[in-house]
Amino acid sequence: MMQQLTTRLFAWGLVMMFSLSQFPLFAQEDLVTVTGQVVDSETNSPLIGATLVTKGGLVGQLTDEEGKFSIQLDRSSFPLELVVTYIGYEANNFQVDLSSYRDIRIPLSAEGVSIDDVVITASKGFEQSQADLTASIQVVKPRAIDLQALPSVDDAISLIPGVDNQDGQINIRGSSGYAYGVGSRVMVTLDGLPLITGDAASASLDLVPVDNIAQIEVLKGASSVLYGSAALGGVINVITSDAQATPRTVLRVRGGIFDQPANPALDWDGDDNARSGSIHLFHSRQLFKGSKLGPVDFTLQANAIKETGYRQGTDTEEYRGVAMLKWRPIKGLTLGVNTSISIDSSGQILYWDGYFPDTLIENGQTIVSGGALTPTQDDGGFRRQLQVQTAIDPVVKYVNDKGQMFWYRGRYLTTNNQNNTNQSTRSSIFYNDFLYQMPVAKKLNWISGVTYTASTINGDSLYGGEYVFNGDTISSNGDHTGNSLGIYTQLDGKFGKLNTNLGIRYESVQIDNSAREALPVFRAGLNYEIAKGTNVRASVGQAFRVPSIAERFANTSGGGVIVEPNPSIGSERGYSAEVGFRQGFATKGPKSSIKGYLDIAAFRMQYEDMVEFGVSPSNTFDPLSGNFDVGFSSINVADARITGAELTGLFAGQFGDAFVNLSGGIMYIDPQNLNPAPPDSQVDLSQGDGDVLNLFNGNKVDRPSFLKYRQNWTIRASLSVGYGPVSLTGNYRYKSFTETIDQYLLVVIPDLREFRTFYPEGTTVLDLILNWDVNPTHQISFIVNNALNEEYTVIPGFLAPQRKFTIQYRLQL
Repeated sequence: MMQQLTTRLFAWGLVMMFSLSQFPLFAQEDLVTVTGQVVDSETNSPLIGATLVTKGGLVGQLTDEEGKFSIQLDRSSFPLELVVTYIGYEANNFQVDLSSYRDIRIPLSAEGVSIDDVVITASKGFEQSQADLTASIQVVKPRAIDLQALPSVDDAISLIPGVDNQDGQINIRGSSGYAYGVGSRVMVTLDGLPLITGDAASASLDLVPVDNIAQIEVLKGASSVLYGSAALGGVINVITSDAQATPRTVLRVRGGIFDQPANPALDWDGDDNARSGSIHLFHSRQLFKGSKLGPVDFTLQANAIKETGYRQGTDTEEYRGVAMLKWRPIKGLTLGVNTSISIDSSGQILYWDGYFPDTLIENGQTIVSGGALTPTQDDGGFRRQLQVQTAIDPVVKYVNDKGQMFWYRGRYLTTNNQNNTNQSTRSSIFYNDFLYQMPVAKKLNWISGVTYTASTINGDSLYGGEYVFNGDTISSNGDHTGNSLGIYTQLDGKFGKLNTNLGIRYESVQIDNSAREALPVFRAGLNYEIAKGTNVRASVGQAFRVPSIAERFANTSGGGVIVEPNPSIGSERGYSAEVGFRQGFATKGPKSSIKGYLDIAAFRMQYEDMVEFGVSPSNTFDPLSGNFDVGFSSINVADARITGAELTGLFAGQFGDAFVNLSGGIMYIDPQNLNPAPPDSQVDLSQGDGDVLNLFNGNKVDRPSFLKYRQNWTIRASLSVGYGPVSLTGNYRYKSFTETIDQYLLVVIPDLREFRTFYPEGTTVLDLILNWDVNPTHQISFIVNNALNEEYTVIPGFLAPQRKFTIQYRLQL
């Protein structure tokens, strides 16, 4: 029933879009051409790609390579108000009348902390004020990222309210648990292009240029209409900065040392504490300015990162590089290509060798194992991998004087993973997005597009072997292919104080030669400004996720666990709904200012056929010897519902040379399996191994009512206080106890049951940052991560880093 309704809505939407596209864009009589330039208020440098919007919501134009614009409007529109926005700058509401509409100069000031950030992720094509959005979105500014002195962006994501990062697997509002590194339910993008690998559908965060981030935008809730599969829980979009007229060079050098663990008996390396260090070089500039060929933006970043590893056998050596080119040969046209590479040689971990240290006698010598800091070894010793990832991103963008935009973006991402377990993989994915944007009837912005993705995977024995599909036994050499075609359209309207959006997508997916799966999804939302700074919103959206190649065909073993293929696994489908209230506030005196907001949202997400790893029928257990091999595969196990509420806020106060900034959020969720096992059929190994045989022979199942790898409460808070060039920042993270995990792990991972008993109250982590801006060129930071030296796990059997001291020097020219 729901699918039929959605299909009808999709067809109605296409008819409506076609009809609206026939409307005249502008009156053709008595036109007036408004011209001018948008510049940086301090440096007077032109701002390329700034957005000008007439009050009322009609997109006028983006500025060209000289920051200039030219907009044709009907004479009856005057006097008018232009809203000028640019990411990283405060918006400027500029008044224009018929006495002064030529060669006007509009200055924008770089923002410190802004109440209403400018974002583009919610619409995919044009800028909007954060307060006007129909769904929750969180924004992280580059200053907050710079303070962390991070080698990569993944730890910065963990500081965002409502977001969790479990060993590289991103989770928004409990949408995901932990899926062992495969099948992300959150779409991670770089400048709107997915960073999802072709085989495991995991996020390639190492390809993000951490020193060239304009901002990070986190869109919470189902976002498949614009972003397709993997956007079931939301989108994290990392937006890079364009090169400016003034060249910019940044050099970062950082070094760190790990303290002893909280339990000294776990200190496997004795006095030789683990260390880390990195060098980051960034440069951007405009080439050929003023030439007939048009300017070329050039950006280069290179990183070298090394860590000896706080866990035994997990040393890391990484090299990353990014080169970005943008050429504007004529007004309105941008041609570009970005290339990036990441080379990562590192030790890997399945889980610890045991939480408790162990004393061994070998060759007459006493050897103390590091316990939780010593990983389980395979037959060949510690696991090692060499992973090389490359990406090529072509871009063609054209914007005409009427605000119509034609935009092609592509990404060819390859991943080559070589390891010492004889299960290396190679994958490639070619993503293509063709987007068209136009203003309609002076109140609407219409975005439509087509997305095509093709992937090829060779996994040798990892994705090969025999499996059963539709009753037939199939033998595979590990080669697989996939492709998808998506058509989407969305209307965003602004009618005075009311903002609306309506979107529809139709997607068709095929894996190998199996039957093609097709499905429509729909979303809609409203936002109303009750008073200045006070907004209410409501939205609902459908979403889907197609299981990855790794979830379908993984065929491997390790640590007593056998992973079996399940090519018949079905797609996840669901929806999310939200209502929210946002109150902004601001005051300004002669030497002081206060800005901020409070935002509260209530949400509900519901999924059908949720995918989890679970015990499969193929397993062996010998009760006499106690030996067992666990059969494990991806299966559709549950219909799920997650309800919750989230309070986020920001306070930014400037008092002369002193300042106070406080931001963060509190989230509560109730993650429920809607078809749990009855109590007498639910396996329980939390108190002992009495139910092991029942689990492995299928008499009992691991299907609790509380969804696995979720917590009821999460808190994120960041407080910065400073005077002049010196600041002290504290970042606080709290997660309540993880109620349920895979029960078989309590048997497979030594001492896991005892560890969970020792720490039943959740995790509290505090980071401290002391920063000194010596002058505009030089900056020194001292960071203490996990300042309380808390002992906790990231995922079961995976102890998080102990306290770490880092010092960073940053040079900017």
